[in-house]
Amino acid sequence: MLASIGAADIEALFDEIPAGLRCEGLPGIPDSMSEMAVTRLAQERAGQDGFYLNFIGAGAYEHHIPSAVWQIVGRGEYYSAYTPYQAEASQGTLQLIYEYQTLMTRLTGLDVSNASLYDGATALAEAVLMAVRAGKGDVRKVLVPATVHPRYRAVAEAMVKNQGIELVTLPYCTECGYTLVDSLKVHEGQPAAALVIPQPNFFGVLEPVDALTDWAHANGMLAIALDIERFTPMADFAGRVAELAEYVKSCPTAPGVEQIYVPGEVEALERERRLREGIVVQNVIWEKMLAICDRYRIAVPA
Repeated sequence: MLASIGAADIEALFDEIPAGLRCEGLPGIPDSMSEMAVTRLAQERAGQDGFYLNFIGAGAYEHHIPSAVWQIVGRGEYYSAYTPYQAEASQGTLQLIYEYQTLMTRLTGLDVSNASLYDGATALAEAVLMAVRAGKGDVRKVLVPATVHPRYRAVAEAMVKNQGIELVTLPYCTECGYTLVDSLKVHEGQPAAALVIPQPNFFGVLEPVDALTDWAHANGMLAIALDIERFTPMADFAGRVAELAEYVKSCPTAPGVEQIYVPGEVEALERERRLREGIVVQNVIWEKMLAICDRYRIAVPA
């Protein structure tokens, strides 16, 4: 190649660089090494820095990715899956969405999970729209802490402002880096559809989620969890089941619906009907049923 271009040697290709700017060597840099040797050296040097949890904020948080994930996503049906327009070419996408929804419902303890939103910012905007539509009356105001990612707030503002929805920015404590519940007192008694709660927030600080959620519910608002990193299953909120049931039953019913039943009521009504109508199982039959259940190790409720 050098002969073809008329160059005497490799150095001739760099003759335009002044001699004073040329470097004969790099002090402290060893000679060339193989890829395996460089990888081993980089791992040794990285180990000297230690391993620390990273919560510096702005979306840079510590996340654990199980080793099995890389093996799974490397499969062709996942790696190349994109749009679910063609069923025969999108089984990976459909299965991935199903697995994601299943995992999210198990983590949060909720009955359903959506998986059709593009990213966190648009998901926040859609959550705001849902909260406004699901709220009582025509309340079109949502409280958004300043600790929410500024790009998230910008996207949400762009998507909801033309629908007459007001996003009220809440201040944060400059010393602790999170939203203080006491700072929300100015909004008590004022109508708002929801309160957005980031966890962790933009600064990498954990918000007082429980206190903020309690405040929102006490003031008739929904709580929108954003970037949630600490899950509390809904099953743990046993004390709020009655409150939630009353709220659901107070909602307007659809045409043709006479009564709204919350989980547990249907079973209780059925139990009362059976007792009232005298549905009885004879002892002989009951003993046979117990024997069958015992044989096949079927738990019998008391």
